[in-house]
Formats: sequence, structure tokens, C-alpha cells
Amino acid sequence: MVSKSTKRTRWLIAVITLVIAMAGTSVYVVSMSANGRGWLEWLSVPLFALLFGWIAFSFVVATLGFVRLLRRRPTTAEAEPSTGDDPPTAVLVPVYNESPIDVFARVEAMVRSLGPDQRFDFFVLSDTNDSEVWLAEELAWSQLMDRLEEQVSTSCNVYYRHRRENVARKAGNIADFCRRWSDPYPFMIVLDADSLLEPDTMIEMVRRMRADDRLGILQVPPTPIGRQSWFARMQQFAAAAYGPVFCEGFDAWAAEQGNYWGHNAIIRVEAFCDCCDLPVLPGQAPLGGEILSHDFVEASLLVRRGWKVRLANDLGGSYEECPTTLTDYAQRDQRWCQGNLQHSRLLLSEGFHPVSRLHFFSGVLAYASSPLWILFTCLCVASWALENRGATELELLDAVSPTAMQLGLFITAMAMLLIPKFYGYFNVVVRGQAVRFGGAIAMMISVLLEIVLSILLSPIMAIMHTRFVVSTLRGRMVKWSSQQRGEHGVPVFQAIRDYGGLTVLGVVITAAVFTFAQSWAVWFLPITTGLILAVPLAMAMASREIGKTLAKLRLLLIPQESNVPEVYQLYEDAMLASQQKWSVLPKSSMLEQLIDSPTYFHTHHGVLRASHAEHPMTDSERNLVRNASQRLQTGKEEPRGVDVSKIPMELRRALLSDIELLRELHVQAHSCPKRLATAAG
Repeated sequence: MVSKSTKRTRWLIAVITLVIAMAGTSVYVVSMSANGRGWLEWLSVPLFALLFGWIAFSFVVATLGFVRLLRRRPTTAEAEPSTGDDPPTAVLVPVYNESPIDVFARVEAMVRSLGPDQRFDFFVLSDTNDSEVWLAEELAWSQLMDRLEEQVSTSCNVYYRHRRENVARKAGNIADFCRRWSDPYPFMIVLDADSLLEPDTMIEMVRRMRADDRLGILQVPPTPIGRQSWFARMQQFAAAAYGPVFCEGFDAWAAEQGNYWGHNAIIRVEAFCDCCDLPVLPGQAPLGGEILSHDFVEASLLVRRGWKVRLANDLGGSYEECPTTLTDYAQRDQRWCQGNLQHSRLLLSEGFHPVSRLHFFSGVLAYASSPLWILFTCLCVASWALENRGATELELLDAVSPTAMQLGLFITAMAMLLIPKFYGYFNVVVRGQAVRFGGAIAMMISVLLEIVLSILLSPIMAIMHTRFVVSTLRGRMVKWSSQQRGEHGVPVFQAIRDYGGLTVLGVVITAAVFTFAQSWAVWFLPITTGLILAVPLAMAMASREIGKTLAKLRLLLIPQESNVPEVYQLYEDAMLASQQKWSVLPKSSMLEQLIDSPTYFHTHHGVLRASHAEHPMTDSERNLVRNASQRLQTGKEEPRGVDVSKIPMELRRALLSDIELLRELHVQAHSCPKRLATAAG
């Protein structure tokens, strides 16, 4: 049941949004050309109404969030300790070709921070298909278990399993856990490979789930931290400064029909298993087939069955990392775009709650709004050109001069886009937290800097999103590969390759404006400037040096830099220790180390058995591996040892699942005369 206050809030948001949208659309219609309203102009009206209404909705939600934050009294709720009788909570870390050192350093940091009395079992669920990374994961897990056994008194267990077939990607990975290992666990906390949670946050998440037996998902908004590039620092600042305002507004209208963002959330296992068997969409990919952006759909399926999905917008201590370059950000967005566009197929599906349909619509419009804005702009320009054919230069000048109503619409739209950023600033200042952002003055400069950068980047992202939408609608599939999580710059040739076309487009638009309608130059300046500067912007935004300089000036600063969370410090310590340990390992491949080391071989054998991932190769494949791996002694025909480097790459992943053939190679490697002589000596 939805509370009366939530119903009133939803009606209030709907009415105010509708009033603003209708008023803006009416002014737009009245302000259309005095020479008559052509068919192109009428085509632009519904586009304007939709896009202006979307801006209005976001503004109203942010305003409501700001008001609620100002009225909220600070709370000091303390997490309750585990009683010892409570069943443990599973913490899932799905990985796919990620850095093993980084993944297990994060797990180690969370285990160490939890202390000895808390019962959380961590599961690193690997879908990795790179054989070298797979073996490195096993070694990293084995090393972590040794360190925890020697140094840490804890009730937490850390398990690792590798799935042989990457069926249904991350959703299938989690579903596999639920089918096979979820019985002892009433709740599971789902993380990403780059996630970190503070111990008090994890304990409080469990407490809230226990306190409400109808709560299906509790999503904690993740805060990006830990990156130094200019682009990453801009994202981190925006999330820390503006995020609370939007999250508070979102929670006000979504209430118990909230959403799930796929990670940094706790889920009731029973509800998830009963409700979240994902459907396969009719038709072919990319809009049909397996659902890619599964999180929105899983939340909607739970809501449909009466479970609550809430946003814990008052709960901090939830962290992630963000892309460090514009290119990495765009690649991630392209994957999300394809997944979100699939949600258009679910908008009219039977049984979903109206709020869930709004979540689907919001996800679609997050990407579709860019091509719609471009289409709207093209319609306006085409309408103007059609109406002013053969006009004199003086008449053209009058035709492009904005009326007071048009200028008012532009100012209103920009105000609704920018004012929520200042809401975030004033929320921080009023709460006396500006010092954590570098001080009130430095934070205001950071806000202005972020606004300028957002304006410059917006046409670049709009064109990219348009390209993604068109590509998806044309049937092009996106490869869902692992994300680039490391810090790296953008060389000039890569920037030219990725963004040179946008620079050319910006120059062409500028030339056309100055040739045919000089008075429009000011209106096109925010668009053309960002496009023309796309190449140097991409390079500068990826720069760690610029980011570090801004940090020294206390610009784009976030609270987690002023006061580093303990769990993040533990993560950095674990990373350093792991890197030192890995630096002394042999330089040979991981497969060679597996064949060579009895301890490592035993670990891999145990992982296969525990994961039920053993799978023998065919006889022909086994013979190919045997023949390729034989090392012949000069002048003799009998094999001596194993030459792993000759095993074809395409067979190595299958070889790792064939424990019998691995044992054969392992025995062969340890039975060669040279090795036996060395051992005897």
C-alpha cells in the first residue's frame, strides 16, 4: 500500500510538472513564426512538449529533494551488532576479466573492516573467460585466504567460484549463485568489481532488512571516489555535491516502488528467487532476446509482486569508481544505452506498477532525449529556412532575432537545468559541510567550473548518445566486455581518431551559421564550442596532472578526500601488499605456473570440484594439446617436460576445465629427467 503522503507527493509533482510543461508549450506555440506556422513547426511542438516536460520533471523532483533536505533533522542511528544467532549475509562480487589484485584487495579491506563478530560471507563469482586472468584470480584468492588465516580474526568467509559458461552475463551469474548456494542466506549484498562498503553501512543494511519483512531491495546510492583525472574528479564532485538533492527527491515520489541500480544494494534472497526470473524478450537482439539492463527489470518484478524496493538515501559509506576518460565513459554509456532501450518493450507489458513504467520510461529517455533534441533543432532550422527562402539580408536578420517569449523560454529551460546544482551547493553550506568540499568559496568555484565543463561536454555526449541510439535501432549489437577501470591518458592520435569528426562537424556548423544566419551565432555558441574543442577537451579531461593540480587548489574536492574512509585506506594497504607479493612471482604465464606448482595445481583442482566446473575436452582436442605441449630433447625422440607456450590460446580455457589432462601434463612436467635431477640435488 502506498501511503497518503506519497500519493500527495506524486500528485503534486505531476501537477506542477504538467503546468510547467503546458505553459512552456503554449508559449512556444505562440512564439512560432509570425509568417505562419508551417508543418515543420507543428512537428516540433510534441518534441518540445516532451523535452521541456522532462526538464520540468527533473527540476520539480530536485526542488522537492532540496526542501526535504533542509527540513530533515540529523540522525545518529547506530548499527546494531550481530547477535551470533543471526544467519550470515552473502556478499556477492561478480567479476568478468577484472584485475584480480584489485578485486581481492577490496574484499580484503571489507573483511578486515568488519571485525570478528560480524557474519558476512563473501563470494567472488567469476565469469572470466581469459585463461590467464582466471588463473590469476585463483592465485589471488589463495593468497588472500593465507593472509586472513595468519593475520585476521574474523567470522567472515571468502569463497571463490568460476563459472565455465558465461550464460546471461551478470544476471545469470547471480542467478547461478541463487540456485546453488543461497540456501543459508536470507539476504545478499550485490557489489560490482569496483565497489566498497563501510562496515557500519553493511550492518545497517542488514538491520533494515530484518526490521521490515516486506522489504525486497534496499539500494544505497554509491558515491564515486578514488580517481584523479580531471574528468573523474568532475564526476565525483557532481555526485557528492548534487547527488543527495536528486536522491532525496527521487525517494520522495518513488517511495516503496523505488529502483535497483545493479550493485551496492541488499536483496532478500527468497523474494529475488521467487520473482526475478528474467523474461526473454520476443524478437532478435539488440532490442529482443536476453535483457541486458536487468536491474530495473528485477526491481519492477519485485514491486509487481508486492515487495518494497527502497532507496536508502540517508545512508552513506557506499563507494564505487567512475570512468576516468571521456572515451571510457562513452563506451560504458553505449552498453547501458542498448540495455535501456530494451525497456521500451516493457512499458506496456502487463502487471507492472505505474511507477515502474516511469522508471522504464526514464531509462529510455535518458538516451533517447539526445536524438530528440537534435531532431527538434533540425526541424526548427529547416522550418526557418523554408519560410525565409528569397528573403533579403535585412529580413533574414529580423527572422533570426529571438522574440521576448523565445528568450524567456530559453532562460527558463537553462534555469531549470542549472538551479538544482546550486541546490546542492546551498544544502552543503547550510549544513555546515562546505569545509569538506574545500570551503564555501572553493566549492562555489567548483560548481561554476563543473557547469562550464558540463555545457562544453553536453553536445559531444548528445551526438554520441544519438549515434548509440541509431546504431541500436539499426540492429547493431554492443559487445559487453569488461570495463577499463585503470587511470590512463588519451594520446593525441587516439583523441583525433575518436573526436576529430566532431571537431569537423563543429567547424561546419559554425561556418554555416556565419554564412547564412550570423545572428544565430550566439545561440549556437554552446554547441559549436564544445564540438570544436572536442579533441583537446578529451585529452585534458583524461589528464591526472590537471586533476592533481585542481586538488592542490582544493577545487572539485569531495569529502572522502578530506577524510579518507577507513575501508578505502585498508583497500590501498591491501593493494600495496598484493602488488609487492606479485612482483616476486615468476615472469612465466599463469598456465606455466599452474603446471609447475603442486600447490597451485591443488588449488585449481579444488576450485573446479567445488564449482562443479569440471568438463573434459574431446579426444581430438586433448591430442592437439598433448602434441603441442611436448618438448623434445635435442637429438632424441622421447618427450622431455611440457612446453606450455605451444598450447593454442583457443584451447587453454577448455584445458583449465579438464582436470584429468591437467594432471597428466602436471605429472609429465615433474617427471622429466632434468627436474628430477634438480630435486635430487
